[in-house]
Amino acid sequence: MTGNQPPEFDGKCAFAVSAAGVERAPTGKSKHTVVEDGKTYVFGGAVPKLLFRLLPGSARRAQARWAAGQTGGTGSV
Repeated sequence: MTGNQPPEFDGKCAFAVSAAGVERAPTGKSKHTVVEDGKTYVFGGAVPKLLFRLLPGSARRAQARWAAGQTGGTGSV
């Protein structure tokens, strides 16, 4: 992690949250991080980290699925 900034999504893999939703996302590994727009994202490995950065809208999808998962929604975006 970077400084005192807590990771987004309670440390779950940001790519998995964006692709599969909150319930199916594993915990990320601290050695695979990206800081984007002042937010720290963690990933399960190098490939999910790369895909998150390459696929347009990954952060937006992850935020929407996270919000839906926290309120009991379906998380579909």
